[in-house]
Amino acid sequence: MEPWQWALAALAGLSAVFVMGSIIWAVFDVLRDPSLSQTARIIWVLVLFAVPLLGLMAWLYAKPGLRQTAGGVRLRKTL
Repeated sequence: MEPWQWALAALAGLSAVFVMGSIIWAVFDVLRDPSLSQTARIIWVLVLFAVPLLGLMAWLYAKPGLRQTAGGVRLRKTL
């Protein structure tokens, strides 16, 4: 193999490790979030396993908007 092919293989490997680590972090973050009900946790984990990258982006987008209220989980009003 040429040196540039080794560099591309190393870059692909590092990218795969980064993405897998991010997904594992998201699963643990979902499981530790106290504002989620058990059903919501199961749904989020299933989404993260079914569509990993899209699920990760959805979790990162939805997480700041979640807050705990007396009636359960509500989305924070932004406007």
